[in-house]
Amino acid sequence: MYYYIMEPAGRKELVWQERVKSILGDLGIAGETVSPSPARTIEELASLGIVKGYSTIVAVGSENIVDKIVTALINQKGNKEVVLGIIPENYNSAMARMLGVSDLRDACNTLKFRKLSTIDACFIEPNKYFLTEAIIESHRTIDSYLILDNIKAGLPFNRIIIKPGLKITIEDNSLQKDSPNKLLGWLFGKKQTGINNSFFRSKNLKIETINTNIPVKVDDEVIAKTPIVCRNRSKVLKIIVARDTINLKE
Repeated sequence: MYYYIMEPAGRKELVWQERVKSILGDLGIAGETVSPSPARTIEELASLGIVKGYSTIVAVGSENIVDKIVTALINQKGNKEVVLGIIPENYNSAMARMLGVSDLRDACNTLKFRKLSTIDACFIEPNKYFLTEAIIESHRTIDSYLILDNIKAGLPFNRIIIKPGLKITIEDNSLQKDSPNKLLGWLFGKKQTGINNSFFRSKNLKIETINTNIPVKVDDEVIAKTPIVCRNRSKVLKIIVARDTINLKE
């Protein structure tokens, strides 16, 4: 029933992974456990789990492995009944908050009780999905264009945060109260959350940075560089979350 995909591990990670296996065994939800190698990528292992007929594929580790499995599950045809479980390695992370889990045992118990939620995923062309947030940032202010709904507007920024539901937060340290970026807010229906911060939502979005390519990071890993095109995939994935009420809209 459960098919666990674990990240390649050093000595410290191996100790943690053995603890994971021990807890899963105690809870009666042990299953096939695999790790990527030069012969099999994470995405290939996820696809293999679907072919083998597993109903639950569990990502064990960082958001890096989670998002690679998410990409494989969404892209794989005929996987509508496959559920994603997650055992995160960091319980102070956005991923742990999304799941509603506070520690390793809590995450394993959550798998056992199997409360399902159908969630959005954010897609960055051509082939990257993520579940929590992507960040584009620079210590200096970057000039860029934001393009959506046939509107193109200039936008200086220091930091852009993109979340599923295509919720966009823009931080510009140079922004002043009387900034001309108020026009951008009027065009996009953008909400000011502070002198330097703005927030809005969209169904699709293109970000072009002028004369430079800025990394797009998820969980501190570069998954793309600007320019990027983002789209929201609504209710595209079933995941296992904690039994308590979880607010996945944040």
